[in-house]
Amino acid sequence: MGAAGYAVNDYVFYKGVGVCRIVAVENKTFDDVKYEDYLKLVPLGSRSSSYFVPVSAAKLRLRKPMTADEVNSAIDDSANGEISLTHNSRERRSEIDTILKEGNCTRIISLIKTIYLYTESCRTNGKKVLVSDENALRAAENMIYPEFSFALGIDENDVPDYIGRRLERTEVADA
Repeated sequence: MGAAGYAVNDYVFYKGVGVCRIVAVENKTFDDVKYEDYLKLVPLGSRSSSYFVPVSAAKLRLRKPMTADEVNSAIDDSANGEISLTHNSRERRSEIDTILKEGNCTRIISLIKTIYLYTESCRTNGKKVLVSDENALRAAENMIYPEFSFALGIDENDVPDYIGRRLERTEVADA
């Protein structure tokens, strides 16, 4: 293992960015005063973006990506997870933001399911879907789908169907 327990070519999860590959450890300065070792990260699927994380902060900012077993456990655990969201749009946004900031995949899957079912109900009943709900749904999906895709070895576009099939099996098994 190299710097902070990570080595070049390791994959890591960088919150807010997703799964990245460590491509180098570089001694850099960003203020022309203090030089420090940084892990250079390149997000999966990107050729032009890169991020620098100080080695000294890596344990706080990075983690190993989830495994397929961890993804499946998160999906299974979310099967019975219902999230009740208030109808007050300001409070609703606050509740959603809290769940997203926690970063708990099980709760995020439950949130996705809750918002998805709510928006489908609105569409079916001819009601307007809130833009904030659509934005929250996209934000939640963007938080977990890339990592799930990486862990499961499937295309990111196939992740929602995978989760749906897994939830159906879990619900049938519980019945």
